[in-house]
Amino acid sequence: MSNETTHSKSTLSKLKTEIKRLSNGTDTEVEEILDALTLTVLDKGDFILKQGHICNQYFFVESGSVRLYYWKNDKDYTVWLGTEGQIFTELDSYLNQTPALVSIESMEASLVYRITKEKSDELAKKSVAYNTLLRRTVEEAFANMSRNIISFQSDDATERYRRIEKEKNWLSKYPLKYISSFIGVTQSSLSRVRARKD
Repeated sequence: MSNETTHSKSTLSKLKTEIKRLSNGTDTEVEEILDALTLTVLDKGDFILKQGHICNQYFFVESGSVRLYYWKNDKDYTVWLGTEGQIFTELDSYLNQTPALVSIESMEASLVYRITKEKSDELAKKSVAYNTLLRRTVEEAFANMSRNIISFQSDDATERYRRIEKEKNWLSKYPLKYISSFIGVTQSSLSRVRARKD
Protein backbone atom coordinates (compact mmCIF):
# COMPACT_ATOMS: atom_id res chain seq x y z
CA MET A 1 0.00 0.00 0.00
CA SER A 2 1.39 3.42 -0.94
CA ASN A 3 1.55 6.37 1.42
CA GLU A 4 2.68 9.95 1.09
CA THR A 5 4.94 12.23 3.11
CA THR A 6 6.42 15.63 2.48
CA HIS A 7 10.02 15.99 1.35
CA SER A 8 12.67 15.80 4.04
CA LYS A 9 16.20 17.21 3.95
CA SER A 10 17.76 13.77 3.49
CA THR A 11 20.31 13.30 0.75
CA LEU A 12 18.62 12.37 -2.51
CA SER A 13 21.84 11.50 -4.36
CA LYS A 14 21.07 10.51 -7.94
CA LEU A 15 17.73 12.29 -8.12
CA LYS A 16 19.15 15.45 -6.60
CA THR A 17 22.03 15.31 -9.06
CA GLU A 18 19.60 14.97 -11.95
CA ILE A 19 17.48 17.89 -10.73
CA LYS A 20 20.62 20.02 -10.53
CA ARG A 21 21.75 18.95 -14.02
CA LEU A 22 18.40 19.66 -15.67
CA SER A 23 17.64 22.87 -13.79
CA ASN A 24 21.18 24.29 -13.80
CA GLY A 25 20.13 25.66 -10.42
CA THR A 26 22.05 26.65 -7.34
CA ASP A 27 21.95 24.45 -4.25
CA THR A 28 19.31 26.78 -2.81
CA GLU A 29 17.19 26.56 -5.96
CA VAL A 30 17.46 22.79 -6.01
CA GLU A 31 16.32 22.64 -2.38
CA GLU A 32 13.37 24.88 -3.24
CA ILE A 33 12.35 22.39 -5.93
CA LEU A 34 12.77 19.44 -3.57
CA ASP A 35 10.72 21.17 -0.88
CA ALA A 36 7.80 21.45 -3.32
CA LEU A 37 7.67 17.68 -3.84
CA THR A 38 5.64 15.07 -1.98
CA LEU A 39 7.07 11.59 -1.43
CA THR A 40 5.02 8.50 -2.22
CA VAL A 41 6.19 5.15 -0.84
CA LEU A 42 5.20 2.39 -3.24
CA ASP A 43 5.00 -1.36 -2.92
CA LYS A 44 5.48 -3.62 -5.92
CA GLY A 45 2.32 -3.45 -8.03
CA ASP A 46 1.14 -0.05 -6.80
CA PHE A 47 -0.02 2.41 -9.47
CA ILE A 48 0.75 6.11 -9.65
CA LEU A 49 -1.33 6.45 -12.82
CA LYS A 50 -3.87 4.22 -14.54
CA GLN A 51 -4.61 4.19 -18.24
CA GLY A 52 -7.71 6.28 -18.97
CA HIS A 53 -7.28 8.54 -15.93
CA ILE A 54 -6.13 12.15 -16.14
CA CYS A 55 -2.45 12.71 -15.33
CA ASN A 56 -2.01 15.89 -13.28
CA GLN A 57 1.42 15.24 -11.78
CA TYR A 58 5.12 15.15 -12.58
CA PHE A 59 7.06 12.19 -11.16
CA PHE A 60 10.60 12.09 -9.73
CA VAL A 61 12.01 8.61 -9.04
CA GLU A 62 14.21 8.56 -5.95
CA SER A 63 14.68 4.77 -5.79
CA GLY A 64 13.23 1.62 -7.30
CA SER A 65 11.57 1.57 -10.71
CA VAL A 66 8.23 1.97 -12.45
CA ARG A 67 6.90 0.62 -15.74
CA LEU A 68 4.93 2.68 -18.25
CA TYR A 69 2.69 0.44 -20.35
CA TYR A 70 -0.67 0.23 -22.06
CA TRP A 71 -3.25 -2.49 -22.65
CA LYS A 72 -4.64 -3.30 -26.09
CA ASN A 73 -6.47 -6.43 -27.22
CA ASP A 74 -5.83 -8.12 -23.85
CA LYS A 75 -2.09 -7.62 -24.10
CA ASP A 76 0.18 -5.11 -22.37
CA TYR A 77 2.92 -3.22 -24.18
CA THR A 78 5.86 -1.68 -22.32
CA VAL A 79 6.56 1.91 -23.33
CA TRP A 80 9.29 2.81 -20.84
CA LEU A 81 10.95 1.83 -17.59
CA GLY A 82 11.45 4.74 -15.21
CA THR A 83 14.45 4.15 -12.96
CA GLU A 84 16.32 5.93 -10.17
CA GLY A 85 16.91 9.60 -10.87
CA GLN A 86 14.44 9.91 -13.73
CA ILE A 87 11.91 12.73 -14.01
CA PHE A 88 8.88 12.35 -16.25
CA THR A 89 5.13 12.55 -16.76
CA GLU A 90 2.54 11.22 -19.21
CA LEU A 91 3.02 14.35 -21.26
CA ASP A 92 -0.03 14.27 -23.54
CA SER A 93 -2.43 13.72 -20.65
CA TYR A 94 -0.58 16.21 -18.43
CA LEU A 95 -0.55 19.05 -20.96
CA ASN A 96 -4.03 18.54 -22.42
CA GLN A 97 -5.76 17.05 -19.36
CA THR A 98 -7.02 14.15 -21.46
CA PRO A 99 -7.23 10.45 -20.46
CA ALA A 100 -3.77 8.90 -20.08
CA LEU A 101 -2.64 6.50 -22.78
CA VAL A 102 -0.52 4.49 -20.33
CA SER A 103 -0.50 3.13 -16.81
CA ILE A 104 2.47 3.67 -14.50
CA GLU A 105 3.05 0.81 -12.06
CA SER A 106 5.78 0.21 -9.51
CA MET A 107 7.95 -2.79 -10.42
CA GLU A 108 9.43 -3.05 -6.94
CA ALA A 109 9.42 -1.21 -3.63
CA SER A 110 10.01 2.37 -4.78
CA LEU A 111 10.19 5.95 -3.58
CA VAL A 112 8.65 8.41 -6.04
CA TYR A 113 8.30 12.13 -5.46
CA ARG A 114 5.39 13.96 -7.08
CA ILE A 115 4.24 17.49 -7.76
CA THR A 116 0.74 18.37 -8.92
CA LYS A 117 0.23 20.35 -12.13
CA GLU A 118 -1.22 23.26 -10.16
CA LYS A 119 1.75 23.40 -7.80
CA SER A 120 4.17 22.85 -10.67
CA ASP A 121 2.70 25.76 -12.65
CA GLU A 122 2.97 28.01 -9.60
CA LEU A 123 6.60 27.04 -8.98
CA ALA A 124 7.51 27.53 -12.65
CA LYS A 125 6.28 31.13 -12.50
CA LYS A 126 8.69 32.07 -9.72
CA SER A 127 11.61 29.70 -10.24
CA VAL A 128 13.80 30.02 -13.33
CA ALA A 129 15.60 26.83 -12.32
CA TYR A 130 12.39 24.80 -12.13
CA ASN A 131 11.16 26.27 -15.42
CA THR A 132 14.45 25.18 -16.99
CA LEU A 133 14.06 21.70 -15.49
CA LEU A 134 10.61 21.28 -17.05
CA ARG A 135 11.78 22.53 -20.45
CA ARG A 136 14.84 20.28 -20.54
CA THR A 137 12.84 17.27 -19.34
CA VAL A 138 10.47 17.70 -22.30
CA GLU A 139 13.36 18.31 -24.72
CA GLU A 140 15.20 15.17 -23.65
CA ALA A 141 12.00 13.11 -23.73
CA PHE A 142 11.32 14.30 -27.28
CA ALA A 143 14.88 13.52 -28.38
CA ASN A 144 14.62 10.04 -26.89
CA MET A 145 11.24 9.44 -28.54
CA SER A 146 12.73 10.48 -31.90
CA ARG A 147 15.57 7.99 -31.49
CA ASN A 148 13.10 5.24 -30.63
CA ILE A 149 10.92 5.97 -33.67
CA ILE A 150 13.93 5.93 -35.99
CA SER A 151 15.15 2.69 -34.41
CA PHE A 152 11.77 0.99 -34.84
CA GLN A 153 11.57 2.09 -38.47
CA SER A 154 15.12 1.29 -39.54
CA ASP A 155 16.72 -1.23 -37.14
CA ASP A 156 16.13 -4.96 -36.94
CA ALA A 157 15.51 -6.70 -33.62
CA THR A 158 19.21 -7.35 -33.01
CA GLU A 159 20.12 -3.70 -33.57
CA ARG A 160 17.31 -2.51 -31.30
CA TYR A 161 18.46 -4.92 -28.59
CA ARG A 162 22.09 -3.84 -28.89
CA ARG A 163 21.07 -0.19 -28.55
CA ILE A 164 19.14 -0.91 -25.35
CA GLU A 165 22.05 -3.02 -24.10
CA LYS A 166 24.41 -0.09 -24.68
CA GLU A 167 22.22 2.78 -23.43
CA LYS A 168 20.25 1.28 -20.53
CA ASN A 169 20.89 -0.69 -17.37
CA TRP A 170 17.67 -2.64 -17.86
CA LEU A 171 18.93 -5.96 -19.12
CA SER A 172 20.35 -7.40 -15.92
CA LYS A 173 17.61 -6.03 -13.70
CA TYR A 174 14.21 -6.45 -15.38
CA PRO A 175 12.24 -9.40 -16.80
CA LEU A 176 12.90 -10.15 -20.46
CA LYS A 177 9.17 -9.93 -21.22
CA TYR A 178 9.32 -6.17 -20.55
CA ILE A 179 12.44 -5.68 -22.65
CA SER A 180 11.03 -7.70 -25.55
CA SER A 181 7.77 -5.73 -25.40
CA PHE A 182 9.69 -2.43 -25.42
CA ILE A 183 11.74 -3.30 -28.52
CA GLY A 184 8.77 -4.91 -30.28
CA VAL A 185 9.76 -8.58 -30.48
CA THR A 186 8.53 -11.78 -28.86
CA GLN A 187 10.31 -13.03 -25.78
CA SER A 188 11.54 -16.11 -27.64
CA SER A 189 12.96 -13.91 -30.42
CA LEU A 190 14.76 -11.79 -27.84
CA SER A 191 16.23 -14.91 -26.24
CA ARG A 192 17.61 -15.95 -29.64
CA VAL A 193 19.07 -12.48 -30.22
CA ARG A 194 20.80 -12.55 -26.83
CA ALA A 195 22.22 -16.00 -27.51
CA ARG A 196 23.94 -14.92 -30.72
CA LYS A 197 27.62 -14.13 -30.66
CA ASP A 198 28.75 -10.75 -31.96
